[in-house]
Amino acid sequence: MKVFKFGGASVKDAPSVKNVAEVIRQFCNHELVVIVSAMGKTTNALEELVRLHFEKGDWQTQLQAIKDFHFEISEGLFKAEHQVFDRLESIFEGIAEYINGANGKSYIEVYSEMVSQGELLSTRIIRNYLNENIHKTIWIDARNYVKTDYNYIDARVDWDMTRRNISEKIPVFTKDAIVITQGFIGSNGEGKTTTLGREGSDFSASIFATGLNAESVTVWKDVPGVMTADPNKMPDAKIIPKLSYTDASEMTYYGASIIHPRTIKPLAQNGIKLYVRPFTSPKELGTTIGADAAGKHPASFILKTKQVFVDFKVTDFAFIDEKKLSMIFNALDQLNIKINLMQNSAVSFSICIDKKFDKVEKLVARLSDSFNIEMRDNLEMLTVKGYDQVALDKIYTRKEVLLEQKSKDVYHLLYVPEKKHQRLGESA
Repeated sequence: MKVFKFGGASVKDAPSVKNVAEVIRQFCNHELVVIVSAMGKTTNALEELVRLHFEKGDWQTQLQAIKDFHFEISEGLFKAEHQVFDRLESIFEGIAEYINGANGKSYIEVYSEMVSQGELLSTRIIRNYLNENIHKTIWIDARNYVKTDYNYIDARVDWDMTRRNISEKIPVFTKDAIVITQGFIGSNGEGKTTTLGREGSDFSASIFATGLNAESVTVWKDVPGVMTADPNKMPDAKIIPKLSYTDASEMTYYGASIIHPRTIKPLAQNGIKLYVRPFTSPKELGTTIGADAAGKHPASFILKTKQVFVDFKVTDFAFIDEKKLSMIFNALDQLNIKINLMQNSAVSFSICIDKKFDKVEKLVARLSDSFNIEMRDNLEMLTVKGYDQVALDKIYTRKEVLLEQKSKDVYHLLYVPEKKHQRLGESA
């Protein structure tokens, strides 16, 4: 059993869908479960649709643009009378009906229901194309299998129920068909749609692979594999052919966008290999992530944008002790906020976190009675894993640095970005 995941860039237009089909054709002799993301930038477009709805804007025009995009792709794949057009029409009618009846619903509930439509649309289109041109397929709704808690956004997986759903039902389907399903989405105990976090389709592939005890997961990307840096920012970035689970997990934790941060853990726990390969050159091996020690690899440069610095200072001239730290960490846990960087002194505790939805504001409101809180946003964090002096010499000097940390293997820099970025490796 193999699990494949194709992201939005791999299905951004009709030629891309045909390319995905040709990649899958090469593996039709295997039992396959294929996870597909929303097409192109559809998730962004659906997020804008939700914003317009809540701000009483022209969401109808935005919805029509999303519909036109999917119909244009479908017209490049199917004849005009194909049944897929009626199915898509039905989905878009359902979206409009839902928004018209969404008054009174919370933002996060509407957000989860709406952004999930991108995956439901893409998998319908791809399922039909594969079914007619490559191999028999079965379409399944991931929400019937991936069960989560009641967080609509960044939901936590109910592993026992999810494993049982996947292991009992899906192996029957894969014996004579390719299973097509969605990334990024699940459902809670009430059957309402939940989401696993942006770019969460990688994690979905990991979830399905764990439930199926799969041989491997392959994430098909628009890059040659895991790179030492973003090649757009560092032209001499190199592919890393082999990574241990630990190294890969650290890189994703620090913000490497090539793999969703929650992808590695369940694979490592079950000894399932992860391959990151280019969908434009499917015969290339890309990067293999597994239990084998990979040895020392070149320094890796990881940049995270949209960072927020939050500094908690005591109000009573006491110290930041275990009790005060416990208050902060409990609030972070309840709001499902991950710390990217932390530092403490005798009288303050500072963290760097992602700016996501209204979580930062909720954190500040929850703790403002107990601490004097200072906040800076629109920051960037640069992490260099496996650094040496040569690697650090490639980093140009920032004018305003808020935090700098060095450990044996990892260097962090949190700073205010300058208006015009230099590329890594360029002199200031």
